[in-house]
Amino acid sequence: MKIGVMGSGAVGSFFGSFLSEGGHDVTYIARGAHLDEMNKNGLTIRGEDEKRVIRQTFSEKVEDLTDCELILFCVKSGDTKEAAERMKEVIHESAYVLSLQNGVSNEEKLVEIFGQDRVLSAAVYVQAAVESPGIIQQSGSHKLVIGALQESGQELEKKFAELLNEAGIPTRISSQILLRKWKKYLWNLLFNPLSATTDRSVGQILDDPYLREIAWMIGLETIEVATRLGYPLSEEDLQVAFQNAEYARTHTTSMLQDIRKGKVTEADELVGYLTEKAEVHKISINALQTVYLLLKNKENAI
Repeated sequence: MKIGVMGSGAVGSFFGSFLSEGGHDVTYIARGAHLDEMNKNGLTIRGEDEKRVIRQTFSEKVEDLTDCELILFCVKSGDTKEAAERMKEVIHESAYVLSLQNGVSNEEKLVEIFGQDRVLSAAVYVQAAVESPGIIQQSGSHKLVIGALQESGQELEKKFAELLNEAGIPTRISSQILLRKWKKYLWNLLFNPLSATTDRSVGQILDDPYLREIAWMIGLETIEVATRLGYPLSEEDLQVAFQNAEYARTHTTSMLQDIRKGKVTEADELVGYLTEKAEVHKISINALQTVYLLLKNKENAI
C-alpha cells in the first residue's frame, strides 16, 4: 500500500519505519535539518538493542502524498487545521486519515475537512524522541489502539489494524476510541505540562510528594470536565494513569523535549481545549491553569 506520514517527527517516523520495512511504499513529509539528514543518510531508528536505517521518500512537498491510500497524521495539534487543508488539496478523495496525535480535539478539525467516514483515530503508546536530525531514539514497549469515529467504519478499522499488525506494530481496535483517547489525554495532562514547567521526568514527578499532589489535582479537574462532556472517567482511571506512569519513569515528555530544544509546546492546544470546555460548564481547573501559566512564562523566555 502507498502510505504517507504527515509530520515525520518522533512518532510518525517511528511507526512509519515499520510500514517501510513491511514492504509498503511510504512517503515521509518533514522539514528542516531532520529532512536534510534523512535525504542524506536515511531515517535511523535506535532501540534499546537494535539500530535500523530506512531509505524511502523523504520530502517537504505535501503534493508527494497525492497517490497515498492512508495518511498517518502526526503533526502537532496547533498545525492540524493548516496541514489538513493543505493535504485536502492534493490527496485522493478515497484516501483515509489516521490521527496519531496528542489530545482529543484534533478529530473534530479533521472531520470538518475530510468528513467523518474518512477519519480514524489512534491512542499512541510509545516512548520516542528525535535524538538528533534523522535519528529517532525509542525505548520500552509500544502499541496503538485505533478506531473509526462511527459504527459504519468497523470494516475499515479492522483492515488497517491488520495492516499495522502485519507490519509489526502491536495494534488493537477500540469501539470507543474517543473515550480511550480521553484516558490517554488524562495521562498527558497529568505529566506533560508539569514536566515541562519543572524540568522533571515522569519518575521525578512521581517521587516528589508536592509535584505528585499537583498532578493528582489536575487529574481530578480533568475527570470532572470529561464526565460533564459524556466521557465517564473516574478516580480509578486516575489511579491507572499513575500506575502506568511507573513504566515510563525515565520518559522525557514531548513538552519537556520541546522546552529543552527551545521550541514552543502544544500547551495552548492540549490545555486550551480543556480550559474552553471547563469555562462552558463553569468548572474550576485552577491547578492545571496555574501550571499552564507558569509554562507560558517559560515559553516566553525562549
